[in-house]
Parts: sequence; structure tokens; C-alpha cells
Amino acid sequence: MHILTVELTRNKWYIGTRNSSRAWCDLHSELLIEIANNLGLFDLLGFRGVCKGWRAASFSASATIESASGMKPCFLLHNDHDEKTVLFNPTTNKNYTINIPELKEATCLASTQGWLLVSQKGHIFFFCPFSRAKIDLPPLHKSEISPGTAVFTSPPLSNDCTTAIIYKNNDQILELDVLERGVSSWIKYEYDLKVKMSSFGVVKGVTSHDGCFYILDDKNKLLTFTLEDKSFETYTIVEGKHPNSETLPFRYKEKCFTKSDLKKQMNLGDDVAIFICGASYFGGTSEILIKNENVEASMEGIEGQHYKGVWIQPRFFQLPPNYSWSL
Repeated sequence: MHILTVELTRNKWYIGTRNSSRAWCDLHSELLIEIANNLGLFDLLGFRGVCKGWRAASFSASATIESASGMKPCFLLHNDHDEKTVLFNPTTNKNYTINIPELKEATCLASTQGWLLVSQKGHIFFFCPFSRAKIDLPPLHKSEISPGTAVFTSPPLSNDCTTAIIYKNNDQILELDVLERGVSSWIKYEYDLKVKMSSFGVVKGVTSHDGCFYILDDKNKLLTFTLEDKSFETYTIVEGKHPNSETLPFRYKEKCFTKSDLKKQMNLGDDVAIFICGASYFGGTSEILIKNENVEASMEGIEGQHYKGVWIQPRFFQLPPNYSWSL
């Protein structure tokens, strides 16, 4: 008689047998699916590499445990010169080196729930770096798009996903290019900063909530855009509680990389400079926006190494055959 025992824990799975010579690849698919659905990203990647049967059983697994409430996002470091990227897990203080060709000469515009919005040589696409799932978007005719200046309302596999890219034109016009799911072209909306909000600075973070885009600058200014009526509103962000003032429906964090001393933890030299794309994630009680950050090299008079970084929840997504943005 064969007796199989399975113990599922938060990040690991254990299988034990007594008086059994059954091959691991012959385990029941229902059991394999349950195991795969309880794995974190790195355990899941190892699980998928065992054999074809285990890989097939993990098709729907997405490492949701890595984005559970209270889990810190990971940090992904890349550059324009090669395909090697470094993933740092702040929970375990470990670095992982991964080859991701799609991030070579690429700029991350937004990061939410394991998906990146990426611009690479004129192409714009949603990308899950750990499964290499990629969803191409219609072209946006811009010669240059700044890192961390985009937002999407929900994961790109959702039918109601809408994305927007923010672009400042000569510091006078803020342009919002919006793309709804299933639509083949971007729609442009403009806001005259010179007349209506002359002090709006560099975009430091963008997020969404209930059909509204929130655009934060480096001067405590906030610009919102509501999808329903296509209207802009301007605000000033102040600390503390004030009578008759509105409250942001999310929290935000600044200089997360610097305050966490990640440069030292990742063994990066003083000559390294990084422009970091922020991310939105659920932090237990509310949505949290990590703002964009520019980390300068700390060695003067030396040609530094320039990198790009992005905060990301390490998730694993696969796409159905012939999947496209246009539905």
C-alpha cells in the first residue's frame, strides 16, 4: 500500500512517501496543481523545471503569495548594455541574476501587481519579467518617455484595464495619452500648466483609484484626471489633518531605495547611479505608491555606471494562445 503525505507551508512544499517507489512525475495532477498554487516565485520556477507534467500542472499558478498583504516589493536592476538583470529580495536580503533580454535598452514606465509597462526603442508593451509574458500595445509616437511616468488601472489581463502615459511638453503643457482595453489608438488630453498650475514640477509618482489618475510632482502638487468625465483637477498636498480638506485614497513613500540602504545591501559601488521607477501595491490596509527616485553616484570626478531600477512584486503570469490587447 502506498501512502503519500503532503505538507504545505508559506513558501515551501514537502512530499514524503512510505513503502512507495512511484516516480515523482507520476503524481496526480490535482495534487500538483494545489502544490504549485501555494508556491512563491522562486520555488515555482524550480517546480516548473522538473518535468512536462509539473510544468503543465503549474499553468495557472501565479505566485500570489509573493504579493500577499505586508510583503515588500522586490527591486529589479537593469541597464542598456546587456541582458543581465539583478533581482534583490528585501525579505531575504538575497540577490538573483536573471537574463531578461526585453529589459535591455528599455525604460520601465509603471509597475503594478507583478506587471511592468515598458518602453523599448519605440515599442510599448506590458511585461511580466519572470514568465516573459508580453502584451504589445499600439505605438505612441514619442521620441522619449521618462521613467515612471505612466499608470494602469488594473492588471492588463483584466477587460477593464486602462493605461495612461504622462508627458510634459516644454514645462507648459502636461499631456496625458490614454489607452483603453480593446482600443487600437491612444487618445490625447492636454492640461495647460502655465495658466492653471504654473509651479507643477517633475513627475515623481502616478497611481490610480476608482477611475481617477493621481499625478504627484516633487513640489507637493497633485494633478488628477477622472476617466468618466475626462476632467483635470489640481491640489496642494499638505501634512497633517486640516479642516475641510480631502484625504488621498492611498499612501505614498519617498526615497525607498536610499532609506533602505539598498546600494550597500546589493553590493553596488559608489560610482553607480540609478533612476528608479516606482510601483503601486497593497500594503495591508491601503494602496501604497512608491515614488520614483534618482540615486546619484557618490564619487566625484569618476565616470559612473548608469543603471535603471524598478520596484516590482515578483509574480508569474502566462498568456493564453494568440492573446492580444485588442481582445
